[in-house]
Amino acid sequence: MIRFGCFLPALVLVGSVCADDAVLKPGLYEITVTLEMPNVVTGIGPGTVHRCVTAEDLRTGDAFGVLGDNPIQSCPITEYSISGSRVLYRIACPGPNTPTAAGAFDLMPTSYHGVITMDMGGKNMTMSERHRARRLGACP
Repeated sequence: MIRFGCFLPALVLVGSVCADDAVLKPGLYEITVTLEMPNVVTGIGPGTVHRCVTAEDLRTGDAFGVLGDNPIQSCPITEYSISGSRVLYRIACPGPNTPTAAGAFDLMPTSYHGVITMDMGGKNMTMSERHRARRLGACP
C-alpha cells in the first residue's frame, strides 16, 4: 500500500522522511562515543552523552554529527541521505588543507550505531568516532 501523503513530499525533497514512517523515533538518546586513532592500541573513551534528537535533526543530519571536542564539529554536513535504515553523509570544512569526514549510520526505531571517519587535512592524521545510541524516552 502506498501512502500518498508521504510519497509525494519525498519526490520533492531528497532525503525527506515522513514522521509516521521514520526509521528512528525522535526523543532523548543516550549516546556512547569512542574515539579511535590508527596505531593506538585502545580507543579514547567511551564517553556518554544525552541528546534530544528532533525530527528536524533527523531531516538535516544534525542527529549524527561529531560529538567529540574536535574542530570538524563546526563544519557543515553535505551529501546527507537516508536510504532505508542507512544514513550516509560527508563533512567538508571550507578552505585548503582542511578536515573532511564521512559518516555512516545504521538506524533502528529506538537505537542507532555508526562511525564518522575523519581526515584532519594538513595535519596528516586520521581518526574515527564511533556512536552507539539508545532511546531513553521523550525529550524533557
